[in-house]
Amino acid sequence: MPSSFKMNVTVVIPVKNEAQNLLRCIEAVRSIGPVVVVDSGSTDNTQAVARAGGAEVLDFAWDGKFPKKRNWTLRNHDFKTEWVLFLDADEFVSPAFVKEVQAAITNTEHVGFWLNFSNHFMGKKLQGGDVFRKLALFRIGAGEYEKIEEDNWSHLDMEANERQFRSVCTCVRARMIIKIQRCLL
Repeated sequence: MPSSFKMNVTVVIPVKNEAQNLLRCIEAVRSIGPVVVVDSGSTDNTQAVARAGGAEVLDFAWDGKFPKKRNWTLRNHDFKTEWVLFLDADEFVSPAFVKEVQAAITNTEHVGFWLNFSNHFMGKKLQGGDVFRKLALFRIGAGEYEKIEEDNWSHLDMEANERQFRSVCTCVRARMIIKIQRCLL
């Protein structure tokens, strides 16, 4: 791992047609560790943006079966770090989050951390609503995202956030400030 990285964490960003958001996300996490962009057939210049930002690009072609994008990455990528952090391309971490992750993973027996989000729209933090959390920072080999045995639950190529992880025994919370800049129509 290059000495410019602060942590023993690989950041994985699953994408499809995210050229508009991707570079900002990569720049925010570059100091954490190597960045891997897992692309499922983008038709914009997502892959070029990822490479220009210094990310490794993996091509993912979903066959409609298990595993989906995140589990496929966990099973097939040769990670050189102890930890993985999954982010979406429209999620941006703060410098305070980067410091908190460093503190959380240093000398811990925990295998995963729940991340809390602050949602932002048009530059302002959204008030009210449910707190959104996801288990997106965990040790490599600690588990996988759950396989749901239903034919109609999702025709998306990536695991859904509502039922995230199995085989993680000990998890604690870590705060995460993420600005989600999606156009809510």
